[in-house]
Amino acid sequence: MIPAWAARCLASVAAIAAVLAAGPAPARQETTAALRAEAYEAAQWAIASDAADALARVSARFAQGDDALGRLAEERENLIQRRDRLERELERLYASGDADALADRTRARAIWETTVERLRAVDADIDARFPAYSELTSPRALSIAETQALLGPDEGLLLVLVNPEATYVWGISRERVEWARAETLGDAAMAAAVNRLRASLTSADVRGGQDVDPILFAGPQATPFDRTTAHRLYTELVRPVEAAFVGKKTLISVVTGALTSLPLSVLTTSAPTGSDAAPEALAATPWLIDRYALATLPSVSSLEALRCHLVADPALRSPGCPPRRGAVVRRPEAGGARLLLAAFGAPLLTGEPANATRGSPAADDVTGEGRLADVRKLRALPSLPGSKLELETLKSRYPGSLVRIGSEATERAVRADDADALSRARFVVFSTHGLMAGSAAAEPGLVMTPPDQATEADDGYLSASEAAQLRLNAEFVVLSACNTAASDGRPGGEGLSGLARAFFYAGARSVMVSHWEVSDAATTTLITSAFADLDGPHATDSGVRARALQAGIRAVRAERRWAHPAYWAAFTLVGEPG
Repeated sequence: MIPAWAARCLASVAAIAAVLAAGPAPARQETTAALRAEAYEAAQWAIASDAADALARVSARFAQGDDALGRLAEERENLIQRRDRLERELERLYASGDADALADRTRARAIWETTVERLRAVDADIDARFPAYSELTSPRALSIAETQALLGPDEGLLLVLVNPEATYVWGISRERVEWARAETLGDAAMAAAVNRLRASLTSADVRGGQDVDPILFAGPQATPFDRTTAHRLYTELVRPVEAAFVGKKTLISVVTGALTSLPLSVLTTSAPTGSDAAPEALAATPWLIDRYALATLPSVSSLEALRCHLVADPALRSPGCPPRRGAVVRRPEAGGARLLLAAFGAPLLTGEPANATRGSPAADDVTGEGRLADVRKLRALPSLPGSKLELETLKSRYPGSLVRIGSEATERAVRADDADALSRARFVVFSTHGLMAGSAAAEPGLVMTPPDQATEADDGYLSASEAAQLRLNAEFVVLSACNTAASDGRPGGEGLSGLARAFFYAGARSVMVSHWEVSDAATTTLITSAFADLDGPHATDSGVRARALQAGIRAVRAERRWAHPAYWAAFTLVGEPG
């Protein structure tokens, strides 16, 4: 059965298509505008995601400013994580033919039922004691006027809804609204186009089906980037609504379907010339990232969460915010002075850095007995000399900041010893291997320096659920690792879940994540160049974080050997662009 939001959305966009097909008669203009506005709101119901939910909940808890609510909200998140983990474990046990699986299944089922019962009780308690919190976290679609009021003078918003029969696009700025229908890009065609581009950015045949930068393995015979398909997506998705973005420097996107696995920076703004395999042709290609600093959001409503509720000083709320519900609350500052940077990475690992990438096997492959990681398998992963250089460069840029490298980059440091410093840091960086979620109970996560023996407090692996329990007040979290953008790094999964969701829940306002396994050396250049721009003379400008990523990409592309988008396009900024 089609969900109610989907039926409403399909009906609205179909009505628009019918009106437009009938011709632009003046009598129909008012009806068309109303239908476009209705479809814009209906489309937002189709873009619900875990990342958007996490951002809504942390901003609502922040807006309420109540310690009792904070404790309940934290317990609720822990229960959700436990429920989800148990459901993955039950799925594995039901599929197992092992005789011991029945007893394990009975045990896991009993724990799952207890967890769900407690979750219902916590939800009821929050609803009864903090009704405004429930209201703030309820799904809400923003109108076009509300969206325009929240956008800055240099910003545009691109909303792309992929449906089975076509794709619908809205371009919105403070001054203008554009709408388009890409008739040849339904679900199947969009997935095929994205898969073609992903195939020229990653290789699924290397190392057991894992996504990797093909240039690192194929040398000069790297898969040519399909600029024709990239230009087709620009022509059908962006150019029809680009009149709304004239004069804008920052473009915020909200996308669905296969597009969630493709950074829009790889779209080309002119028809390709020369050979796709020629570095000089790639270097001369105009990309969308040249035209705009890019950021993405889990949903349109995330704009309100970030600019209205997750704001420490009420005076800094967007002028387009709705009136406060209840008393104005200032977020309590963490104890101690504000810290510019807290960074962790370059863990002590014994593997040879033969492939020079920051990717590793799926999390299943390093899971030991029970839920803990196998420290022996973690320790055997390739070392990352580029990560060490990256962190040392950041350490010299931010004297007095907290930078943990090698033996100091432990899970215990992140979760306990340096927890206070993390809560006070403006920027947070993890530079290490990122592991994708596996098919069983293993979560996505980040590799830290493994201890001698795995414990609940430290098994050398910071999982998504553990990251969600951190307490951050960070403007910018950088996950300088591979496949941190989605739960499994593959097209078709929910976009911006896994680690991104976890760090949003922990309190980040923006997170930089990657869509495939990244080059260690090129990523070092990208991250250090981005931070050089981030605290430069324009540090207080709107869109500064999106422009910092743009500067980092530009620095990578300045190297002829890194002209292929596999080197520079993996990273996406999710959340507040500035």
